Formats: sequence, structure tokens, C-alpha cells
Amino acid sequence: MKRILKIVFVLLFLSSIGNTYAQSDELVNVCALGIGNATYLKDYKVKLSASSVSPPTAKFNVILNKGTLYKFTVCNAEGYSGEAVLTLRENVKVLGSNLKADGSFLTGLGFQCNKTGMYSINISFKGGKAGAAVAILSYVNMK
Repeated sequence: MKRILKIVFVLLFLSSIGNTYAQSDELVNVCALGIGNATYLKDYKVKLSASSVSPPTAKFNVILNKGTLYKFTVCNAEGYSGEAVLTLRENVKVLGSNLKADGSFLTGLGFQCNKTGMYSINISFKGGKAGAAVAILSYVNMK
């Protein structure tokens, strides 16, 4: 009997993992509809727990090319109170963010790359709240 319960528990656990991936893939698909005339390059899925000490941050490194206009589109998952804050950095220098000075958010962030190199995409949630989001990196077709 214990063995059957263990098997059922494992199957339920594995099915919940698959459901989580399906939900994030659905969010990617919905978010990709908002990139407009840009070309999809990559998506970054983030799910972070709440923290009152210091907001947890997901960091992704990416190489961007000089002369290219990039667009970052951010979509928050339903069911979470956290709003995603995307910050683009070159080393410690902040190059842009979707969080405006007045505390409101932009759904997209444009970046004209002037130097080929390694950049970091940092995603956290405003106020250290728990959240899940997707950020899509795309480039804007200039033709």
C-alpha cells in the first residue's frame, strides 16, 4: 500500500511540473504577440519567491551586436502580486529599465546597441514580491 501511495505521489508531482512548464510556455506565446514588427530572438522565464531583505534577482548574460536595435518585452504571469522589473546592464552601468522614475512600468524597452559585447539582463520583482514573468528579447527590423 505504501508503495502505491509513493507512486501516486511521484506521478502527481511530475504532472504538476509539466503543468508549470505549459503555463510558462503559454505566457511566452502570449507575450510574443506583443513584440510588433520585431523578430523574436530569445525568451527568459523567471519565477522568484518573495523576500523582504533584498529582492531576489535572476541574471542572464547575452551578447548584443553593435548597430542593432533591440527590444525587450516583459509580461507578468497572472496570480502573482509581483511586477517584473527588467534592467539592462553593461558591467555595473545601467543602460535601461522598464521601471519609470514615477514607479510605473513600460511593457517594452528599446535599446540601440552601440558596442558589441556582453550585457546582462536582470529581472526582479518590485518590492521583493513573489512573481513570475517572461521577458522576450527581439530585434527591430529597420527596413
